[in-house]
Amino acid sequence: MAESVIDKLLREQTGTPVRSPWHRFRGRSPLSKRCEGWYLAALGEIAVGKSLQALSSDWTVFHALPIGLEGWDIDHLIVGPGGVITINAKQHRGARILVDKSVLTVNGRTVPYLRHAEFEANHVTDLMSDRRAQTAPVRPTVVFVGAREVKIRARPPFVTVLGVDDLVGWLEALPVVLDQNECGRFTDLFDNPAMWANVPVETGDDLIERFQALDTEVRAAGRQRRVYLPLVIFLGSAAGFFGIFGLVSEALGLSG
Repeated sequence: MAESVIDKLLREQTGTPVRSPWHRFRGRSPLSKRCEGWYLAALGEIAVGKSLQALSSDWTVFHALPIGLEGWDIDHLIVGPGGVITINAKQHRGARILVDKSVLTVNGRTVPYLRHAEFEANHVTDLMSDRRAQTAPVRPTVVFVGAREVKIRARPPFVTVLGVDDLVGWLEALPVVLDQNECGRFTDLFDNPAMWANVPVETGDDLIERFQALDTEVRAAGRQRRVYLPLVIFLGSAAGFFGIFGLVSEALGLSG
C-alpha cells in the first residue's frame, strides 16, 4: 500500500542533511521541502487503503498501479459489484474543500484533481478496451483525508468527490453493474503485471519500516513545535519573571 509514493519519498529524502541538536530542539521537520508533498501523499494513500479494508469480500482492491507517465500511478483501483473505480487520494488536514461542477478548490485555491482523476479512469478504460474487456465505464473518484469540510455546490459530471469516512458506504451503495463472473474477469485482468508500466519500485518490510521511522520523526518534530517548545519558552519566561520579581522584592525589603 502506497509503496510507489513511499519509494519516491525515501529516494528524495536520502540527500537531506541530518538535523542538528538545535534544529531538533526547535522541532524542525526532518523532511526537506521537496519531500513534504510526497509524505502527505503517502499518508493519504495509506489512510484510504486502510478504509478500504472494511469492504466486503465482493470487492477486490489494487494499490499503487504504475501507468508510466513521469512516475504517475493510480493510488487505488477497485473492482466489485458497483463496477470498476479509480481513486485519487488526497490529504489536506483541516482544509475546506469546495466542488462546483468542473472546479475544485482547497481553501480557495483551484487544484487539478478532477482532471487528474478523470485522466486515470480514462487510462484504465483504454487499457480494458485494448483487451476487449470493456463492459462498464470506469468511475473516477477523488477521496480527501483529514479535510474539515467537503462541500459539493454542484456535482462534477464525471468525477465523484467525497471524504474518506464516506468512501466505503458510498461504494457499498452503488447499483450492481457487474456480476460475479465479470468481477473475476476484471480482477484477473488487473492482477496481470503486463497491464501496468514496468517501473522499478522498492517494496517489502524494509521500505515500510523506513517510512514508519521517518513518520515517527516527523510526528515527534510536530509535537516539539506545538507542545514542548512553547512549554519550555513559557517556563523560561515564568522563571525569568519570578526571578526579577524576587530581586525587586528583595530590594524593596532592604530599602525598607
